[in-house]
Amino acid sequence: MLNEIIKWNKEFVKKRKEKELDRPTNSHASKEALIFTCMDTRLIGLVEEAMGFKRGEVKVLKNAGNSIRNNCDDVIRSVSLGTIMMGIKEVFIVGHKDCGMAKQDLDDIKNKMIERGIPEEEINKIDLKEWTGIIDNESENVKEVVNKLKNSPYIPKDVKIHGLVIDPNSGELEVIVEDE
Repeated sequence: MLNEIIKWNKEFVKKRKEKELDRPTNSHASKEALIFTCMDTRLIGLVEEAMGFKRGEVKVLKNAGNSIRNNCDDVIRSVSLGTIMMGIKEVFIVGHKDCGMAKQDLDDIKNKMIERGIPEEEINKIDLKEWTGIIDNESENVKEVVNKLKNSPYIPKDVKIHGLVIDPNSGELEVIVEDE
């Protein structure tokens, strides 16, 4: 697949140069916003477009299930640095309907990990539900993530944090939490 990607990329770059689209873009979000969403492939490009953002206007952070687990502060670290160092003033937590992380079975995950060569004794050292970030409900997960960010000592209190759920097919947004 890597060779296909590089071949595609050469044509992609050539076309961007021909259209003069290869000019530098600022690395900071011009709309001073950050989206935290799920890594579901149906959301690639959809979330930004459904919200009216273009390239260079918004930071995007993704993980499985757009969740913040208690034993992992990487999302909080990224949001904090975005707000402190990059001028982010609004954060949008965007969950989605039909999220795979709301359908997972822990035994199935554990068995697949073992099949792929992950030692069972290593798996048994962790709280697998917490580690995987399995969620029970997409809307409740969005509320929980909003609360964790709002209550983090590392997120400035003047940052607005909103929670939404998107339909991965139509792109329709539903507001779950509006920070006023």
